Amino acid sequence: MSIHAHGEPQKSGAYVLELAVEAPLELAFGRFQGGRVFRLAPGRVYYVGSALAGRLPSRILRHATRAAGPPHRMREDLLGYFENLGWAVRPPARKTLHWHADYLMESPAELAAVYLFYGDTPREAFLEDALRALGARPLAPGLGAGDRPGGSHVLWSPKKLPMLLG
Repeated sequence: MSIHAHGEPQKSGAYVLELAVEAPLELAFGRFQGGRVFRLAPGRVYYVGSALAGRLPSRILRHATRAAGPPHRMREDLLGYFENLGWAVRPPARKTLHWHADYLMESPAELAAVYLFYGDTPREAFLEDALRALGARPLAPGLGAGDRPGGSHVLWSPKKLPMLLG
């Protein structure tokens, strides 16, 4: 479990969540493609997102919280990281499934790493393209990427990818 940050800390930015898929996983993303079930082999799933206007810490903590069952093990590390920056944050008391990412985060796959890219500039398209260049494959066009026709903010790789910091 690790947290990697790029840029001067601020409460806005883009992020990549890395989830470890340890066993074959079947997962639907709400009503996406009529509730289609995706079958994922063991490997890594990457979700690209952003939270602008000061919502980054709360968005990340929301992702690390499950609607049913215990939170991702990494949630306490994230909470401590944000508190060490002097940010008064707390995880949500409860969560309803709304975004495609919520269904992914509710799965048995465990949050393994969070990559934060501080700033007010939207970077999801760049990060998605970078993950593709590193070998990640999109699960389906439009998944998690309503803002980018043909794009996908949910990608899979058979192995952990070197990440994009620096």
